[in-house]
Amino acid sequence: MFDDTPRPSKRRRVEPRSSSPLQETTSESRPSLAPLPPAVLLVSLPALLAHPPNHRYYIQSLVLSLASLRKCVALPALSPEIECRAWTGLAEIGMKVIGGGFSQNEHYIWANGIEIEVEKALNKGSIIAQKHPSLRAYMHHLALLQAQLSHWQHKSKFSRNQIRNVLASFLPTDPPHIVYYAHLAYINLLTAPNSPPSSYSTSHTTTPNLRTQSLQDMHAGLSCIERLEELSKKNEHKQVTLLARVLRLRVLIAAGIWADVPSALQRAEDALGLSYETHSTPKPSKAGTALQQETTFIAFDDPFETFMVVHVLVMAVVFHTHTGSAADASPRLSHLHALLDSNAVDKCPTGAAEIIFSEGPPLIIETTHPRVLFLLAFLVSAVAKRDAVGRKPKRKVFATEGLATWETEFPRDISFALWAGRDDVEEVEQRLARIKADLLCELIAVSIMRSEFDVAEQNLGILIAHTRTYGLFGLFAARISLHHGHLAHALGQSERALDCYRVAAHRAEQGSFVEMAARVGEIALRLGLQRHVEGTDCGLTEGDFESSMKVVKECRGMGGTLDAIGQVIEACLTPEILKAKQHLKYALSLATQAQDNHLRALTLAMIASHYFHTAGDHALEMLQTCEQLAAGLGAPSTKSSKAKAASRSGESENAALVPVGNAPLGLWVGERFLELYRRAGKEDRAKKQAAINAQFREAVQRLARRPACTADDTSTLQ
Repeated sequence: MFDDTPRPSKRRRVEPRSSSPLQETTSESRPSLAPLPPAVLLVSLPALLAHPPNHRYYIQSLVLSLASLRKCVALPALSPEIECRAWTGLAEIGMKVIGGGFSQNEHYIWANGIEIEVEKALNKGSIIAQKHPSLRAYMHHLALLQAQLSHWQHKSKFSRNQIRNVLASFLPTDPPHIVYYAHLAYINLLTAPNSPPSSYSTSHTTTPNLRTQSLQDMHAGLSCIERLEELSKKNEHKQVTLLARVLRLRVLIAAGIWADVPSALQRAEDALGLSYETHSTPKPSKAGTALQQETTFIAFDDPFETFMVVHVLVMAVVFHTHTGSAADASPRLSHLHALLDSNAVDKCPTGAAEIIFSEGPPLIIETTHPRVLFLLAFLVSAVAKRDAVGRKPKRKVFATEGLATWETEFPRDISFALWAGRDDVEEVEQRLARIKADLLCELIAVSIMRSEFDVAEQNLGILIAHTRTYGLFGLFAARISLHHGHLAHALGQSERALDCYRVAAHRAEQGSFVEMAARVGEIALRLGLQRHVEGTDCGLTEGDFESSMKVVKECRGMGGTLDAIGQVIEACLTPEILKAKQHLKYALSLATQAQDNHLRALTLAMIASHYFHTAGDHALEMLQTCEQLAAGLGAPSTKSSKAKAASRSGESENAALVPVGNAPLGLWVGERFLELYRRAGKEDRAKKQAAINAQFREAVQRLARRPACTADDTSTLQ
């Protein structure tokens, strides 16, 4: 209860208070603490009140900032600099209010009529800046704000003319950051869709898609990017040159101009010093080898270059996955994971990176938010890993882990810059919501491939509820219908599958991947019905062959997956056996190159059918590979005790267990095995195969008895 080391008593002040050196310093520097002039205080107040757009006092800061600037411009005898600065600040704050949708919300009475006030501020500020050469920087900035406002008001031609006038008015003495900013604003107007903020449109479901832009605008945007790159090279600004190359790559991929992507990707990777092996990289056999491979990747210290390399790697993985080159996508995906695992993007927590110049202020680039990049890596990984065979396929693992990470990351607060607006918050939230929807689509697709139909149905219900909650159902309606069509197709529900395919093709964007996939799915299903169901009305008629061949030709150039499927369908429509074999072999090479074993199994089965009567040994080899792939499409995550006992005793695992995986394909392969064994006189193997086929047949019958998943069933999961 007693302290052995009690605290010492407080020491008394010995010297008088008047002799304090701090007081002497304060008294001597008292003249420098004179009150600020009201105009200076009012024009400086918004910077002191600034808050991020997701701060709880963000709206209050906007209201007080507007009141402060309005009082400032109402003061008499303002200096030109203070008055121009006040009008510019009033325009900037007003643009935040418009972009956040406050002016069109009846609950925010203080924001009524802000559009007129912003236009007045832009005009007043421009007049003052034009009269005084020292305020030239304000003139350019106000002109760009006016162009942005005109773009929001659907005055596209007027806004572009304004920026062109700004670009033509620059002098060699103008700071580089405002010159580059004008070029970037013009590129954005030409390549971005004409989607206004929420103050002019209450819908936030529009997704940036360069396909909606005219071909003329897209080429004009690419020409502007070339001029930006030439200007940066002339000024020896290497980081701006890198930005121009990344922008060109982004525009080409978003517009779907795949023929020009390889050269643009190569130039962007050269600017970053990236180089990868073109041949297939072997899988590391030990953890040490994997670690050694990761440490060979280039690390970047500059935050801007780090964000650029992450964007380039994401687009490179998407492109090589689209073309079906898994060997080229794999090392780039590994590099992307190495950068994200090292927390490289955390250097700019708000997503704003700076380009520093030797003279003048820096150029601030608003890149994709780090939270979006982090979750986007899971989606890109799930898309790039096409193989659905195995106990733990990476496609399913990445999709599942991405959804789990989304649930933990989405509720967390997101860091935004002080100059960001409420529309930036909504954009990030919408992007995160779309990423979750895409991850659910990937999980649904791989579940259907692996015959995990209960999981697919459950996630379809979750997807519908999620898209309706976040206002994204219109964007994903075609894909949802396509997934329902694939599910019904796999379950043998032909009529429902045909209806879903037609709805998906009708709702999808013309010429898009979803539309082509839906049309190809309908053709494939009708071909199967014509072959196996005699007298059905769902099969292809003679008049449908021309339209089917047209669809097949349109599949060429739509990516490795659709190209391979088009080759398979063309083989079915071709009457000549040699041409059919050529189409199937080409489809097999595309599926193998993309590591798509689901499509590879189907192609192998069709090729084996062509050699079934002429080269039995060759057909048997392909059927054995197809059997392994079919069994792996739905293999359990852990090996059961019965399977382990069967493998130790040397028996076939299929003989000890009910077969797993793709039951219809397994039954088809088993029937071919049975016929080959009987033809070769192997009665013992034929008896075992007959028993296995009975198990497969029972599994197929269970699928046929399975109830159909209708719209009413999925609506109950919301």
